[in-house]
Order: sequence, then structure tokens, then C-alpha cells
Amino acid sequence: MTAAFRVVPFSPEYDSSTFESLDQHLTAYLKEGRAARDLSTGQAAIFLMVDGADRVQGYYTLSSASVPRKEAFSGTQARKFPYPQVAVTLLGRVAIHKDLRGQGIGTDLILHALRQAARAAETVASYAVILDAKNEKVAILYTRLGFVPFKDQPLKLFLPMETIRQLP
Repeated sequence: MTAAFRVVPFSPEYDSSTFESLDQHLTAYLKEGRAARDLSTGQAAIFLMVDGADRVQGYYTLSSASVPRKEAFSGTQARKFPYPQVAVTLLGRVAIHKDLRGQGIGTDLILHALRQAARAAETVASYAVILDAKNEKVAILYTRLGFVPFKDQPLKLFLPMETIRQLP
């Protein structure tokens, strides 16, 4: 994360009034109270990227989840999991302010999310981080970070915690 920003747990004390993502749904999630609702009901842990004036410039969400082992893995790979469900961490939403695009800040925020998920997996087991890419272009971004598509779902991707722990 660049020195101009820091990542903090969600709090309404941070100013989200000027936050605007290129995706209106990601903007609305933060500004219309859905983020606060998800946090209060335990549906998501939300982390805000704020600037020096405590204005929100980005955010991400993490949640516990599970996936059917046969959905993600095939053959001998699936056999290493003794249960029908595999515990994972869902990277549900990632957004940065539209004015920050193309500067690598989004990638920095994703890496922060992955490291946060790996720390959490030390306490609550999780095999991998999973996500649903919005489209093929976004999926390519995640594959460049090492994510692997599910066997029959190219826009659903995972990155094992073992790999995340090796990230610089």
C-alpha cells in the first residue's frame, strides 16, 4: 500500500461521501448503508482504504464460505480433501475510487486483502481465497496475480493460502 493510503476496519467515522467507483453497485454498497448492514449482521468484514484526510478511496470485503470440492477440483486434486465442502475465504467486493485507476493501487488493495485473509486463516481454517470476477477482463487481472479458474467456471477463481503466504 502506498504511503498516501492506509487500510482500516470499516467505521462510519470515515468519509465516504466523495467515494465513486466506476461500478455504481460498488459505490452504492458503501454509500447506501449495505456495507454497514453486512458488517452488523456478520455477513462480511469490510476494510476501507483511506487517505490522510480520512476519506474513503477504496474498500474490500472478506467472508467465510465453502465450495463443493467437486466444483473446484478434479481427479487426484479433489481426493486430497476428505469432506464434500472445502473451507475458503470469499473476496466479495473490491473497489477503488475511479480517479485512482491505472496506478496499481487496486492491485495493492487486493494484495492487502489476500494478506488479511491469510492472517485470518491462521485462526479460522481456510484453504484458499475465492472470488467471482465480473467479466473476462477482470478475470485476467486476477490470473496475473496467480488465481486459478474453477474447473468449469472461468469467472470463478481461487488462490490457495499456501500461495498467498509466499507473496512478497
